Amino acid sequence: MGTEVTLIANEGVHIATPEAAFYVDAFFGNLFGGRSRGGPGEVVKADLILVTHSHWDHFDARQVAETAGRTGATVVGPQSVIRQLRGQVAATALHEMEPPPARGGEPARSVTARFPAATVTAYRTFHSRDHNSYLVETPGFRFFHDGDNEDTRRIEAAKLGRLDALLIGPWLGGGWVEFIEKLAPTRYFLIHLDDGELRRHDAGKFLPELCDHVPPGLVVLKPGETFTFS
Repeated sequence: MGTEVTLIANEGVHIATPEAAFYVDAFFGNLFGGRSRGGPGEVVKADLILVTHSHWDHFDARQVAETAGRTGATVVGPQSVIRQLRGQVAATALHEMEPPPARGGEPARSVTARFPAATVTAYRTFHSRDHNSYLVETPGFRFFHDGDNEDTRRIEAAKLGRLDALLIGPWLGGGWVEFIEKLAPTRYFLIHLDDGELRRHDAGKFLPELCDHVPPGLVVLKPGETFTFS
């Protein structure tokens, strides 16, 4: 079995390696008041649930608590996320990662934690005050989920090392094209695309509006679609 990357919706992804299952920003409310596609009732295995920040389109405490309670997953997130889960999730299944903010124009700072399923490094990146991006390292697969980070230029790409998968939003002015080229991941996945942007991508119009060239290795998934690494 190869590693599978499945887009749930928005920036929510499910990454299943042969040994472990990871969910990042996968449980949240949507604009119409419903649950994220691929809601918690469909999850049969989860080792780590990672949340980048507490905005509604990335995090719903009830859904995360339900999934963690049923699967035994550990939930990783910034203080603002973990605080909402206290009393709903066993304390032993909560792990707060709160990197210090960078001063001035300094590079993003980070903290690292080791879990049975993976080593996770959280970077305090640049969106809301509580925003984390995550490097997840397993023996056979390494991925970086950039979340809503609006300035990739302040992440020291060399410290991320070799990546199998990079999950990144194409923010205007965020330096994302150059960041991808520095990292040269095996594959990179554009996330946080709405239905209109996906339609423009299918028509060959979306990326030409944003950048003058597209690095190799691009994958664009629609909600529910899966890419498999052989």
